[in-house]
Amino acid sequence: MTNGQLIADESLSWLGTPHVDNSMAKGHGVDCAHLMLGVLISANLIGEDDMHIEHYSNEWHLHRSEDKFLKYMELVAYEVDVDDLQVGDFILYQYGRCISHGAIYIGDNMVVHAYVGMGVIISSLDDIIFYDGRGNSRMRKVYRYKEND
Repeated sequence: MTNGQLIADESLSWLGTPHVDNSMAKGHGVDCAHLMLGVLISANLIGEDDMHIEHYSNEWHLHRSEDKFLKYMELVAYEVDVDDLQVGDFILYQYGRCISHGAIYIGDNMVVHAYVGMGVIISSLDDIIFYDGRGNSRMRKVYRYKEND
């Protein structure tokens, strides 16, 4: 099994977990950033102490332009072209002033992500939540887990 498939399969085990900011407890509460981290830990691709996401306001993306997602994503993954999207890739979306939402691609045009008020769900890449009011995609970057050497 590839690491991408392992990531996708593990993300499915988080389905139904409620959305809770700054949390990472399968079945109890997680936000989108911690979901991606939790999946890597649960899949034994990184250790629990390998990375910690600093506490943040759930409105930071509305007032700041700092792409906190990129800082963490680049520790464990590298950017790939959106046209090369593969199972297990991490998709980053812009809401507000910067990238502030992430999802895990599971294949067949579907992603797993933690969404406010809905928890961890499966959505189509074509879902309206991934588009702005003008119909433009909010997708900004795609990252792939770095294989250990």
